[in-house]
Amino acid sequence: MFRGETQMIIRNVTVIDGTGGAPRAGMDVLIADGRFAAIRPTCTDNSPASAGEPVLDGRGGYLLPGLWEGHTHLRDYGASLPEPERLAHLRNVLAGYLGEGITSVCDLGGMPELSPDLRDASKEDTALASLFATEVVFTGIDGWPVTGSTGDRSGVMEVGSVDDARRYLQELALGEVDYVKCMLDGKPGGGRRLPPAALEVIIAAAHEAGKKALVHIATGTDLRDAVLAGADCIEHSPIPRDPRDPSEAEQLAGAMAEAGTLYCPTIATWEQLAYGARPDYLDRLITDGILTPDGAQEIMARPGYGRPFPKHPADECQVRFEYAMRTLPLFHEANVKLVAGSDIARVMPTPARALLRELQLFARAGVPNSAIIAAATSLAAEKVGKQATMGTVTVGSVADAVLLDADPVTDISHLVHQRHLRAVISSGHIFHIGSGSGETGPGPEADGAIRPTAPVSCSLN
Repeated sequence: MFRGETQMIIRNVTVIDGTGGAPRAGMDVLIADGRFAAIRPTCTDNSPASAGEPVLDGRGGYLLPGLWEGHTHLRDYGASLPEPERLAHLRNVLAGYLGEGITSVCDLGGMPELSPDLRDASKEDTALASLFATEVVFTGIDGWPVTGSTGDRSGVMEVGSVDDARRYLQELALGEVDYVKCMLDGKPGGGRRLPPAALEVIIAAAHEAGKKALVHIATGTDLRDAVLAGADCIEHSPIPRDPRDPSEAEQLAGAMAEAGTLYCPTIATWEQLAYGARPDYLDRLITDGILTPDGAQEIMARPGYGRPFPKHPADECQVRFEYAMRTLPLFHEANVKLVAGSDIARVMPTPARALLRELQLFARAGVPNSAIIAAATSLAAEKVGKQATMGTVTVGSVADAVLLDADPVTDISHLVHQRHLRAVISSGHIFHIGSGSGETGPGPEADGAIRPTAPVSCSLN
């Protein structure tokens, strides 16, 4: 289904706009030309819609912005395939995201040969989640993620000086990427660190081109230097100096809040790398509704199951996970804007389910549900500079949304568990996913990416 003119009205629904404000019950939401055109109290006179205008009965439903995957690497889901098959496969991955309520996906680098075509396809087809991507990543000489690699390093700019940074920037068309990704990784054994002075030059060039600069970090020192250099968002939670001492996190949160730097901690990454090889971890995911027993068997049968992740030992990831969980409320309380992103899905049934796990972990860490919703909608859009037109249910914004049968502000499981998902809206087109029955358990769709059916224009009761 291609993006184009649409018009419909959702009647008598509770609107959760994604900004962190209170839900508004009894609202009519008008969609025209793929955008939210009006949001107003439900008409008491029951006046009919305009001729040909589909009406959706939203009674008992909760309408909120479509979710955003704020940090992933799509290459992980197609790299093993023959090159001619990758684009079609990744289109299916984007369709799977949409089927689980994720309407926008931010790829943080790794597939420069496919990103432009896949991004263009996603912008045209409402059956795919919208893709935002960058084809270039800046790192230090032999820095992460190419440390020690003898394979293809395309798309990775290895910078050892300010002059290197300026030379690469002269060769790039920054206007053609959605944002700039930099690796400031001071972890021992990770190659040379990107010089902070060079990072400043790269970020300044990104900002001059109207692009956001997203900076991967490993340590607290990396995080501080990234903030000082002007980073717009910090990618990943840091390895703590002392896992028992929260004061480092408090200081980092203060610096980020003062600078207005966003924070995408990717906690689900550290959980998977720390515990993913343990059968009891899969049991935990089953209990939490992320996985089914059949799905656990499929994961254990994967060729890479149980293997260590390069440069990230499980014990270090466990420390990183536990510290991130313990200190995430400190960042929220310091008014740091949080963004939800999963990074990897090594021990998840679908890529989309990794983001839903991230939302569960935010809740368990103690972040309020309204802030979690903002982290997966409006703030994720802000991270990549799209907050003016995406990520909220507000007049003028692109009409990407999910319709639930229960309130996610009172219980985040109503957003995470697919049984509560009644519909997904992509640029104003409705995809009927489920009845919103509220049955217990993860539901039959828990182990496969849901594929949207044809758009519908009927009541979703």
